Amino acid sequence: MDRKEAGMISTVLGPMSAEKMGITLVHEHFTFAYPGWFADVSIVPDDFQAALKTNISVIETAQKYGIKTIIDATPNDTGGRNPELYKVLAEKTGLNIICSTGLYWEEEGSPAYWKKRMGLGTDISKMIADLFIKEITEGIGKTGVKAGVIKVGTSPKMSPYEEAVHLAAVKAQQATGVPIITHTEGPTGGIEQADFLIKEGADPKKVMIGHVSGSQDIEYHKTILARGVYIAFDRIGLDIVAPTPVTVKIIADLCKLGYSNKITLSHDTVNVWLGRPYDLPEAILPGFANWRIDFISEKVLPALNAQGVTDEQIKTIMVGNPRNMFLGQ
Repeated sequence: MDRKEAGMISTVLGPMSAEKMGITLVHEHFTFAYPGWFADVSIVPDDFQAALKTNISVIETAQKYGIKTIIDATPNDTGGRNPELYKVLAEKTGLNIICSTGLYWEEEGSPAYWKKRMGLGTDISKMIADLFIKEITEGIGKTGVKAGVIKVGTSPKMSPYEEAVHLAAVKAQQATGVPIITHTEGPTGGIEQADFLIKEGADPKKVMIGHVSGSQDIEYHKTILARGVYIAFDRIGLDIVAPTPVTVKIIADLCKLGYSNKITLSHDTVNVWLGRPYDLPEAILPGFANWRIDFISEKVLPALNAQGVTDEQIKTIMVGNPRNMFLGQ
């Protein structure tokens, strides 16, 4: 997206006014797999048609609650980022889909390609920035799909490799104007992440620190918000990580303190896992029972209302804040 096109964002079907985003989920995954899944394709090959069918069903469920836009936060170096799938989904359902360019946190991404060069003294931040910029301005591979956000992640303590990736994200944002959205691991890291991005020159009004629901300490959230960035409670329903009642209370308390204009919500759902299915212990299954695309709309927003969050504040959270992040407001 050309920086000159003020107010426009890149969806998988082309440019669109940010004013048309409507109710937005800021962090979901249509398909996903951890790196290395492709080694198992002889047993579990990728099934495009099955993924299409499953995702259409999920999207239709979301649309019953008025969801208009979903940001797919899958970075380049994991499995599942599939611009061609996103295009077909958008065409068949009318959902606005925004695709990411980016690299995941070191332990769960695919850093070897970059770290080998880093060890030889190469400035990988420039290499990675060039990649991000190309995917934002020209498109991803031969798909014609332009990325609309930059997605990066960190370990509990940012590693030198992750610093290089975050520096690349800043360089790419400066060149293109698109938002940076993040993954944080565990109940910490968001403060360090925000400080690093801002120190290197990122626009805090176009930064969204993700997975803050991993912390149950409201002072942590307030400290990140003091940097002027957006925060994402984007694992709602994944109760094994962040119990919903605790998350709802924190969000309600932050709204009472005047932070409703900096909060975004999402689930971090994965509609289709590539590779073999996970064999989860029965004891932990209840922690995943609410992890679905309609949980915020059906259960969490009414719960926020019940704790004093107004309809206007909810509209700000679900509509205004995602839009304003893209606009840098």
